[in-house]
Amino acid sequence: MAGLLHIRVGKKIKDEMEDLIGSGLFSNQAEIVREGIRELLLKYQEHLRRGK
Repeated sequence: MAGLLHIRVGKKIKDEMEDLIGSGLFSNQAEIVREGIRELLLKYQEHLRRGK
């Protein structure tokens, strides 16, 4: 996979991610990370559109 990204997160964030997975909201850590990045990109794209 050419677009692979490796990140490190602290124990507290990882524990909170595991809580979300345990609750059934997400199936794995990668899904949480993808959703978080997607949301941030949408947020900042909207910010840039309003600023222009």
